[in-house]
Amino acid sequence: MVLQNALAVKFGHRIVYLVSSLLMFISCIWCALSPNLASIRASRFFQGCGMSAGQGLVPSTFEQMYYVHERGSRSVIWNFSIMAGITLGPLVCSYVIQNLTWEFGFWFVSIALGIATVMVFLFVPETTFHRAKAIRPTKEQTFDRSSMEKSLSETDIQVVEREPPLAPPGYISGLKIWHGTYTNENLLRIFLRQFTFVLSPVAWFVFLTYGMQTVWLSLVPLCSATIFTLEYNFNAAQIGLTNLGGIVGIVLAMLVTGPLNDWGVVWISKRNRGIYEPEFRLMFMISMLFGVSGYVGWAVGNDHHMPWIGAVACITMLNFSMVVSGSAAVTYLLDTHRENALHILAVTNFAKNMVLYGSTFFANGIILDRGVKVSLLILGACQAFCWLASIPMYIFGKRVRSFIARHPEVYRGEAIPNEQVLEKSARN
Repeated sequence: MVLQNALAVKFGHRIVYLVSSLLMFISCIWCALSPNLASIRASRFFQGCGMSAGQGLVPSTFEQMYYVHERGSRSVIWNFSIMAGITLGPLVCSYVIQNLTWEFGFWFVSIALGIATVMVFLFVPETTFHRAKAIRPTKEQTFDRSSMEKSLSETDIQVVEREPPLAPPGYISGLKIWHGTYTNENLLRIFLRQFTFVLSPVAWFVFLTYGMQTVWLSLVPLCSATIFTLEYNFNAAQIGLTNLGGIVGIVLAMLVTGPLNDWGVVWISKRNRGIYEPEFRLMFMISMLFGVSGYVGWAVGNDHHMPWIGAVACITMLNFSMVVSGSAAVTYLLDTHRENALHILAVTNFAKNMVLYGSTFFANGIILDRGVKVSLLILGACQAFCWLASIPMYIFGKRVRSFIARHPEVYRGEAIPNEQVLEKSARN
């Protein structure tokens, strides 16, 4: 993931999207044809490498394409798409594996990935933009300083006709895969520079509110088999259908807070004398309390023999919380670090995946040893702790942004435009 971000800074986003989609497509076919477990593990490794572009680069593309008041709703849709895939994937594939074979599950996924790869090639242009490339340098109007004392008719003025601006690239020209390099910096230096953003308080805020919340939510499907088997005696098909509660939650989150995210920020800015503050986004972090209520309600209700529909309603609240607060946290990151947001997303997503990977080794064991109630209460406490990080960020966020702006030597992650690009624009 961190390597893909460095490649995107060096060579642009389009080629990274294309290679990542193609890598997922090929590795999925590889997995379907795998004769043993070792081959499956190797193919899954490359699948993970391919899908990381969808997690780390998409918010950066939002920053390049949309204005501040347009990013919130797009972030909600992006988060909805990720959560829908995570929720619907196991549900659909469980029926395919049960009625056909596990190989057919990967074959069906490879069909979808093949279509996605073609659509990325046709409808995802290069969004990396350097303003110096678009501005055509021209000679300025010059005049004799002493002529200012003369009459206007005697002034020696040299008039230079300004050339028209560069025309935007057409659709056909935008289909090319290679667009050259966008910086003359060394790739290793770009790669290592991402880790300096660990010193940013915003990076830790995003890690706690977005990354770790994803970890808690990802543990629910991993442990749902244990929970619903112990408490409700569900079979595999019934356990898979409980994911429909998560679909309801993320759909509600998209419909309710998608437009409200941007509209609410504009409304607050108008009442703040027309001044926009990125901390306005953090008001939506209160939705994390829905997740706390979901975990605690599930734990208490399970102790009082709550019917299965109550547990599914709690899963709905967990997914609603994730989409709303996760989108708000990512949008706040975009407004704060702008073009450097992709570096922080890469580092935080990498750390999140490592925590999630380690948690899978003991999550079900904790449920069996401590019980469902204690396990869910632990997740609720972790969710509440992560939500508390939004309070000091809301209070001191402006000082944090000022600190970041006053230390560009640490937090400068944007690409330095390639000298060849500048020379080319100067010749044009």
